[in-house]
Amino acid sequence: MQRSLRRETEAGFARDMHYPSRWDPYFRDRMSLADLYRYPGRHYHHHRKQLTVTGTREP
Repeated sequence: MQRSLRRETEAGFARDMHYPSRWDPYFRDRMSLADLYRYPGRHYHHHRKQLTVTGTREP
């Protein structure tokens, strides 16, 4: 993935296409290649927040 990122051009990152936004809360009707590269991190952080326990004290 990192090699692909390094080889991509600005114009390449700006290319976009339709995505079915109902599949995921972070999908939009149109997403660029740059959006797709950002998606895994956003998805991970979304679920990490869901699984993080807050407000607990250690004995």
